[in-house]
Amino acid sequence: MKLIDLYAAKVARHLPRSSRADIEAELRSTLEDMLEDRSRKAGRPADEQMEKELLKEYGAPDKVAESYNPMPYLIGPRMFPSFVKIVGIALTVLVIVLTVLLGINVATQPVSNIGDLFKAIGEGFSGVLTAAIQAFGIIVIIFAVLERFVPASEFKLDVDREWNPDDLLKVSEPDEVKLWEPVLAIVMTTAALIIFNGYPHLVGLWYRSPLDGSWTAYPILTEAFFKWLPWINLTWVMELVLQIGLIRRGRWGTSTRLISISNRVLQIVIALPLLLGPSILAITAESLLKTGIFDPEAARVLGALAQTGIRAVLGLAILGNLVEIFKTGYRLISPLKIVMPGV
Repeated sequence: MKLIDLYAAKVARHLPRSSRADIEAELRSTLEDMLEDRSRKAGRPADEQMEKELLKEYGAPDKVAESYNPMPYLIGPRMFPSFVKIVGIALTVLVIVLTVLLGINVATQPVSNIGDLFKAIGEGFSGVLTAAIQAFGIIVIIFAVLERFVPASEFKLDVDREWNPDDLLKVSEPDEVKLWEPVLAIVMTTAALIIFNGYPHLVGLWYRSPLDGSWTAYPILTEAFFKWLPWINLTWVMELVLQIGLIRRGRWGTSTRLISISNRVLQIVIALPLLLGPSILAITAESLLKTGIFDPEAARVLGALAQTGIRAVLGLAILGNLVEIFKTGYRLISPLKIVMPGV
C-alpha cells in the first residue's frame, strides 16, 4: 500500500490545508477498497504492479485534486459577467469625476512655468490611476468574498430559471430592483471610500484668496469625524456587498434585507455620538473669518447655520434610517404577494 499512501499524500498537497487531512484519508480508503476488490477478482494478493495499474487508471494527482477543489478561481464564471459590468460602470464614472476634479485643481493652482503645470497634471493623473486601482481592488475583494461565502442558490441567473407561461401574468413586484439604483449606489459608495480615505483634502471649503487670487481649500471636517471613519468605512463596505447582492438577484430577499437592517443599525450607532458629541464640522465663525472673505457678522451667522445644519442632517439621517429599518423589517416578515390580473 506504499504507492497508495504516496499518491494520496501527493493529491493532498494540491488541496487547501483546511480540508487536506480529511480528503487524504477518504481517498486512501477508497483506493484501498478498490485494490482489495481488484485483488479478489484476480484471485491473487495485491502487489506493487496491481497498485500501479490502479493508480494509473485513477489519474494524475493534480487532476484528481481538481475534482476535490472545484473553486480554484478568485471570481467564478457565475459572478464574472456581473463583476465585469459593475467594474466597467464604476471605473468609468469614477475616472470621469476624478478627471473633472483634476482639471479644476490644475486650473486653480498657481503655476510659475510650464514645468509646474506638467508636474501638477502628472500628479493628478497619478492620483486618478491610484483611485481607479483602489476601486477595482475593493470590488474584487467583495466579489471574492461573495463567491466563497454566499451559496450558489442565492445567485440564480435569469437563464438558469425555468420559464413558465404564468410569468406573463405577473405584474411588477415591489421587491423588484431597477439596475440603475444599485449601480449608482456602488459608484457613489466607492467614490466616498476612496475620497474620504485617500484624498480627504478634497473635502473642503474652496475659496479664492482675496490677497493673491489663488484657490485654497479649508478643511471642513474635524478629528471627531475621522475618529469614526474606520466604522463609517465598514458601513460603506456593507453597502457595497448589499448592492452587489441586489444586482445579482434582481430583487430584495431575506439575506439582502438582513444586511440592510444590520447596516442601518450600525449607521445609527455611529451617527448618535457624531450628533451628541463634538461637532464633526470645522466651519465656525472663526474659521470663516480666517478666509478673509466674510465680515464678522456674516461669519457668525454662517458659522451658526453650518453647525445647526450638520446636526439637523445627522438627526434626519438617524430618523430616516429608523423609518427604513421598520419598512424593511415589515417586508421581511410579510409574506410575498404576487398580484395576478383578475384575482
